[in-house]
Amino acid sequence: MLRRDWSFLQARLRVVDHKLVTSCANLSIRLHYPAIRQAQPTVEALIDGIANFVAHFCLPRAEVEEVYAKKNELEPFEFHAAVTRLNERARKLFQKARHDSGEFGELLLFILTEWMLEAPQIIAKMSLKTSSAMPVHGSDGIHVKFDAQSGRLLVYSGEAKLYKDVRRAIGSAVKSIAKALSYDAVEHELQLVQRNVEFSGLDEKSRRALLRFLDPFEDDSNDRHEIITCLICFDFAAYEQLEAAGEDAEQAFLKAAKEQLAELGPAMAAELVGAGLANAPVELFFLPLPSVQDARDRFNVFIGPKE
Repeated sequence: MLRRDWSFLQARLRVVDHKLVTSCANLSIRLHYPAIRQAQPTVEALIDGIANFVAHFCLPRAEVEEVYAKKNELEPFEFHAAVTRLNERARKLFQKARHDSGEFGELLLFILTEWMLEAPQIIAKMSLKTSSAMPVHGSDGIHVKFDAQSGRLLVYSGEAKLYKDVRRAIGSAVKSIAKALSYDAVEHELQLVQRNVEFSGLDEKSRRALLRFLDPFEDDSNDRHEIITCLICFDFAAYEQLEAAGEDAEQAFLKAAKEQLAELGPAMAAELVGAGLANAPVELFFLPLPSVQDARDRFNVFIGPKE
C-alpha cells in the first residue's frame, strides 16, 4: 500500500541490461546512466528532476500524505502553497543535515530502492538527523518489502558512496556494508523503526504486522531478512568520447560502460570476499557520471547553504 510508481523517471535515468554474474551469489548488480541527448549526458536534468522529491525523502510519509490528502478540499492556489511549504521544510532539513558529500546520492538511492526494488522507505531518517535528542547514525535510509511468496519481510539499509575514483568507492562501500550488517547496527536500525513506526503511513493493522517481524520474541522475526542497498557514483572518462561518436554516442557509451562493469563487478565481489562477506545480501547500483563533484555542486545549489 506504500508503493509509488517511479517509472516516469526512466526518461532521465536509464537502466543497462547485462548478464554479469560474480562469485558472490547474493550480490545483485544494476548499472544506470543519465539519459543521453545529442551526444551529451543529461546530468543536470536528472538532478533537477530528482530534486523535486526531497519532501518524500526527508519528511515522514504520514506528513507528506496528509498534505496530498487535502488536494480535493483546498482551492488550487491553497494546495500549491501547502505543497510549497512542504518542499521548503524538506529543503531546510537538508540544509541543517548536509555535509557536502553524499546528499545527492542518498536521495537517488532512496528513489532507486523504491523504484527498482519496489521497497518503500519506512523511516525518513533525514527528519530525525536534526533532532539533538535523537541519535541517528548508520545507514542512509531504511526500506521494507514483504515477499508474499517466501513469507519474509525484507529490510533494506542503504549506503550511498560518491567518489571520483570508483575503486576507492568500492573499498569504502564494503567497509560500510560490513558495519551495517553487524548485530549492533541492525538492532539500531530496527529500534529506529519501532520508535517511529507511527510516522510510516501504514494503517494500524499493517503497523502491528510489521512490529511482529521486528520483535525478537515473535516467530515472525525469524522470517525477517536484512539486505544492504548500495549506490556507487563515480567519474567515468567514457563520457568525454561521446561527442566524437556522433549519432552512435549512446551505443558507444553502452559498450564502454559494460566493459567497465565487467571489471567492477568482480572487483566488488573480491572486496566482499576479502572482508568475509561472500554471502552478504547486497543490492548494488552503479552510476557512472562525467563528474561526481559537479553533480554534488548542482544539487547543493538547489538545497542552498548549510544552516
